[in-house]
Parts: sequence; structure tokens; C-alpha cells
Amino acid sequence: MDKASALEWLTAFALRMRSESASELVLSAVDSAIQETFPQFLADAELHREVRAATRAHWLSFLAVVGRTRFEPRPPTEAVDGARTVARRGYGVDMLLKTYRAAQRGLWRYITQVLNQQIPDAELRGVVLITFWERSTLWLDNCLDDIVAAYMNEREHHTHDSDAHRTATVQAILHGEPAPTADSPDDLGHPMDEFQTALVLWTDREVPARQATQLLREHATHIANSLGAPPPLLVSSGAHGMWAWVGTPHRPETADLPAPPTTHTHVAVGIPCPGVDGFRRSHLEARAAQRIATSACHAATVTAYQDVDLVCLLTGDGNIDSVRALVERELGRLADRSEPVARLRDTVREFLYARGSINATANLLGVHPNTIRYRLQQAERRMGHPIERRRVHIELALRCLEIYGDELLPAP
Repeated sequence: MDKASALEWLTAFALRMRSESASELVLSAVDSAIQETFPQFLADAELHREVRAATRAHWLSFLAVVGRTRFEPRPPTEAVDGARTVARRGYGVDMLLKTYRAAQRGLWRYITQVLNQQIPDAELRGVVLITFWERSTLWLDNCLDDIVAAYMNEREHHTHDSDAHRTATVQAILHGEPAPTADSPDDLGHPMDEFQTALVLWTDREVPARQATQLLREHATHIANSLGAPPPLLVSSGAHGMWAWVGTPHRPETADLPAPPTTHTHVAVGIPCPGVDGFRRSHLEARAAQRIATSACHAATVTAYQDVDLVCLLTGDGNIDSVRALVERELGRLADRSEPVARLRDTVREFLYARGSINATANLLGVHPNTIRYRLQQAERRMGHPIERRRVHIELALRCLEIYGDELLPAP
């Protein structure tokens, strides 16, 4: 069986595999292989988006030439952008290379299974497998030269850029580590002791990478202006992304932030929280909201964590600190550790379990209905709003308290 037969088969195969559904199967196989090696990649919505865009572009570009006699590997633009994003996040070049090798393993596993199913002739199957392996390896080796060069250029530029020190300090704060010796939180020129509203901004890939940074920088500044704040603290998070923090003396109202200038620009907003802890928490919330936005078929231009917090907790962003923040935020002064307030919480919980029936709650607790009414009024006064306004959130917070106990309550 000659190589010409293999190339002919691969040409027909490439036409079949270019469909959206067929490509999705390949991308899922590659995702799984990458996740086995670096689970943090796929947990990061922005980085996963860049890696997936690079994978898709590689696959479609490879299919376009795999059956040609003259085989010329060329790295797609998306792959170069992905390398720049990895560099800006501070990952080493070894992680970039290992990610590509993991992707290659995932692709090879998938293609081997497909060819075993689609080519009954063992001799042809063997020649096709060898040809595919040779060409996919040649593609990867040739493309990696340009991809690594893009990574190194970005890393070198970033290292010598004044932004690098700011990025290193911010990363240290986010990870709860000591700031680099060259900088400290105070050197950021950002009011760290004030309320922190974190923003995660990104553009669709339709926006060229060179324009994305300036577009996101301007919109983050516009949001800060709308909150009556000075210019935000900005950190580039990738070729099409940016992280920002807005500091304000008082808790700002973020319900009506200005919409991005184009539908290809998006922002996810964390809940304003005070101090260094708030700097971290609001950022984690903004990134969780971004994950929900990018998981949807069509990402909204503005996604606030407070609007999708329950979805975030239920779909992968839940941990004890997130639940503790939910309890503190939803219950307010009803999260006091005193015995009288604990009795109010128990009453609200039983009231919700009883589907809002005063009489059923009174029977469950063995008290007069008027006592229940009084306790509910006291509870609402402590929370600052009617129970019905945040019924689902309050019930979830109380259910979590029922499981974890006082561990979730704020320290006295």
C-alpha cells in the first residue's frame, strides 16, 4: 500500500472532520488530555478559552493541508496569542511545551480509535496511521519553533516592562504570599484599605489582540469613573484579557455599570469587599462569573457575580470560603453568634421549610403565631430587607449553617 493511497484517504477524512460536531469531539479529547496534566488550565476560564482557540485553529489548519503532497506547517495566529497569554500569566516555557505534548497525546489516542473504526483494511490503516503520525509530529515540531519564539519575546518584554513588577505583586497578593522584595501592596499606588471591586475584562477573538488591551484599559477606566473612583489598578491577563480593581472609600453600587463599547467586549464583576481580603475575594468572584459567562452560548456583555452566585457555587466554584462569604453577605447581622440571634435564624429556617406558613412554623417550634411574626420582623430588620427579596439565597445560607455550624459565622 503506497503513501499516495494514504494521502487520498486523509484528504477525504479531512473533509469529513471539518464539521463543527466532528471538531468538537477532537477538542474534547485534547481537553481531557491537557486536564490530566494541568487541571488548572481548564479551571481558568480565560486561559481555557485561549488554549481551546489555539487547539481549534491548529486542528483546522492541519486538516487543510494534511492530505497535500506538499506539506507546509504554519502556526495559526490563535496559537501565537495563546503562547503570549501563557507568558503573561507567568507560566514557564516548560508548561507551554508540556501542554502541547499532552494535546498531542490526546489527539493521537482519539485518531487511533477513529481510524480503527473507519479503516477495516489493516494494511491501509497502518499506512494512514504512520502518515498521520509523521505529519502531525512535523506540524507540532515546526509550529512550536514560532510559538516558543512568541512566548519568549512576550516574556522578555514583560520582564523588562514596569508592568511586570506590578503583576508579580498582584499575583503574590492573590496567592496570599509575601510581596516580592522590589514591591509591596503599598507600592501599587492603589488604595488597598478601601472597598475593592474586582473586574475581569475580555474581548472576543474577533477583536485583534493589539486592539484588545487598549479597549479593555479604556473600559475599566470608564467603569471606575462611573463609580466615582480614581483610575483602577490594571494587570494584563492575556492577549485578549485584563484584570482590574476599583478602590472606593465606601461600598459602591454596582447594579448599573456602563456597558462595554462593543458586543465583542465583556466584563465580569465581583462583589465589593474591603481590604486585602476583599481584593482576593472580589477577584475570585469576578473570575467565577466570567466562567459562567463564557460557558453560555452567548456571553453577556456584563455578568455580575451577585446575579450568578448560586450557579457558580453549584457548578464548580464552591468551597468553604465561598460559602462563608455567602452566609456573611446574605444574613448580615443575622449571622451574629449570640443565642437570641441564633433563635431568630432557627425561626427563619423553619419558616422557609414550612413554605412561608406562620401557623405551620408556630406548630413546629411550639410557640404562638404572633411570636413567629415578631421573630421574623426582627430577623428582617437585622438583614436589612424582607425575607422574600432573597428567599433562595437566605435558605441556602441557613442550610449551609445547619450542616457546618458556627464555623461559617463571622468571628466575634
